[in-house]
Amino acid sequence: MPSRKLNLAADLGLHLGVAAVLFATTLLFYGAYYPIHQDLAGSVLSGRLSVVLGDSFQSYGIYFPPVEKIWFSLATRMSDAIGARLDLVVVAMTNAAVLFGVTLAYHIRRITVGASPLFFVISLAALTIIPILFKNVFGLREHLVAVGLWPYLIFRISDPDSKRIGQSLRVVLGLWMGFTLLFKYLYSLVVLLVELADASLKRKPISLFRTENIAAGAIVFLYLFLWLGLDPVQRATFGAMFKAIDAALVDPTTNWLKAAINLLPAFVLLFVSRKSGAPARETLLFFAAATGAVITAWTQERWFSHHLLPITMVYLMWWWANAQRFRLVTNLAFGLYLLVSIQTQFRETQEYHDRLNELETAMNKSGQSVTGKKVALLNAHPSPYNEYIVLHGGLRWTPLMNNAYVAAELQPFDKQANKGKVLPPVKLEEPGRKMLHAQMMQLWEDIPPDILIIDRTSRWPLRHIAIDWKQALSEDPRFNALLKQYRPVAAYDGRSIRFTYYVRAN
Repeated sequence: MPSRKLNLAADLGLHLGVAAVLFATTLLFYGAYYPIHQDLAGSVLSGRLSVVLGDSFQSYGIYFPPVEKIWFSLATRMSDAIGARLDLVVVAMTNAAVLFGVTLAYHIRRITVGASPLFFVISLAALTIIPILFKNVFGLREHLVAVGLWPYLIFRISDPDSKRIGQSLRVVLGLWMGFTLLFKYLYSLVVLLVELADASLKRKPISLFRTENIAAGAIVFLYLFLWLGLDPVQRATFGAMFKAIDAALVDPTTNWLKAAINLLPAFVLLFVSRKSGAPARETLLFFAAATGAVITAWTQERWFSHHLLPITMVYLMWWWANAQRFRLVTNLAFGLYLLVSIQTQFRETQEYHDRLNELETAMNKSGQSVTGKKVALLNAHPSPYNEYIVLHGGLRWTPLMNNAYVAAELQPFDKQANKGKVLPPVKLEEPGRKMLHAQMMQLWEDIPPDILIIDRTSRWPLRHIAIDWKQALSEDPRFNALLKQYRPVAAYDGRSIRFTYYVRAN
């Protein structure tokens, strides 16, 4: 009994010590050196907008999935309550999620195979450092999903017969997994394929209905039913968002090619795992998880960095589980593959930081500030404006983090022959795009923003033509009427960013 008490005290001390290091380092890192990801900044600002608008938020029909609204609204309320920077509150919330997921995985692994505290530390490092290096996706939806799937996959490979983990812990696992899957429910496919693979191998279909699966499945089902199943307005807005991102979708050939490239390591690991004598069941489950992550990315047809993170994390766990069985040359080869993949993502982060730094310099020189002001944006890409507004305590007064529907309207003109030409104004005849634009204009008309920033930098995701916002929207009487209320006070044309800054004329 004394020995058990000493072990519990040691575990508690380890957890508290590691938690203190995690919070201190990440908060210092993001507080003084690194901005959060532009998409995370955009979601944070949407959360603040929902809090500021209160009940009227829904009257604008703004697309904001319920779990994200709750999560980021909570961040806003906590930020207001304690007077902390909003981005740092979200970092702290992400830290808490990582700690819970890793603690759950460690507890499962210790009960099943007697894992040492080193497993806890390595898992925490993997779920913290890799997302930061992986194009700074720390705190994004896919990262939170990975935090939920980590203990699940640990459980599935550590307790083959599901006999060592008690019902109470499995309920906790199912609830945690279900909650994190709400952030990107498409990744439920990973769980489904893993469970189907295991049930097929055991020839026990009934094993699909284990406690943790029922708990997680019920959460995801009820969420989708209450959000989309019962509310036709939410379904319409959801459909409009798909039409808004048309320009960012890759062509079918590229989509299949990227799926094949990202699934290739799974076949390589399948082969070397079997050659090295790895358990057949474990190998099959990892292959199913990797396949599910790749298919999920394929269905989204965009292949952004955050879509690749869950795939990379599955491969990392698969490699970790079998590294001792693999030959040295195999470990070196796969370690190099992961290193190159992560380094490639890390290197691409620099351009976002350069743009943000240039925006900071331009705003300082112009003597303008967004602090405490309602800032309307016309921008093709979320960066660097979303990060800047978060860092300086502004209120983004635009329903979405960028105006992707305009790029979708202009995509038919995105040809080399049209480069540099004046393009016709957008028609916005497609119902979804028309609705999203009307929602934004309604917000601006009902509560006029203090500032309007029109970006002249990014053509993303278009390749050849630039987006001239004033020309694109020149046939919209609502936009023209609003623009007359503002006057330009600063225009900046720099190396990596160009924009015009307007303030209200009256």
